[in-house]
Amino acid sequence: MIDRMSRSLEAGSTVVFTPHYSCSMNRKIVIARQSRSLQFIDRIEKEIHGELNFLNAGELMVQGRALNHLEEVRYPGTVWVLVEFNTGVTWIETLVQLKRLIKKGYMPLLAHPERYRWCRRKPERLINLSLIGCGTMVSARSFRSRKYAAAARNLLSEGLSHALCSDAHSPADMILDDELKNKVYKFSRVPWQILTGEIPEMILNDSRLPELPLRKLRG
Repeated sequence: MIDRMSRSLEAGSTVVFTPHYSCSMNRKIVIARQSRSLQFIDRIEKEIHGELNFLNAGELMVQGRALNHLEEVRYPGTVWVLVEFNTGVTWIETLVQLKRLIKKGYMPLLAHPERYRWCRRKPERLINLSLIGCGTMVSARSFRSRKYAAAARNLLSEGLSHALCSDAHSPADMILDDELKNKVYKFSRVPWQILTGEIPEMILNDSRLPELPLRKLRG
């Protein structure tokens, strides 16, 4: 997969690794997982000789009252935290949890919103989340899911996602390459460079994201 990334991405691009964590996870497990991720990054940096930049963060499963490990999983140098919920989470619970996270001084990036029933039923709710400062990231993995592909395409076609991420779990998963770019071009109202370049760069620069829907249409 790393070879595919190095061939597909421009030299100097930044790849953020986001191993899975949960708020209820034992701290020893969190530290061990972080250590393995950093060791992996160190190894691949040597293999590709600086062609890409790698950062270590995390994707945090939020459920219940605990909001642990925010500091460990945030994007380095920022207050942005990539979060996910169980797919059956309600809209109210999502909103309450994201507001709790914001109150603690972090800004949430909602991973794969197309997987949540409340979003598939009323995708315009993502506009409400953007108004309180939340970001959203559609997952490329959803394009190969019968259950989620239509919703993922709809969010991009309506400008209701800030960014597109690979969410690659295995070598067979899609990455941000020309194949995916050509696929997304057919239905996205927002240019590829904004979804995969400009807005991700804003996140890494710890900037507030624009309100949804994204209105800059491709020429």
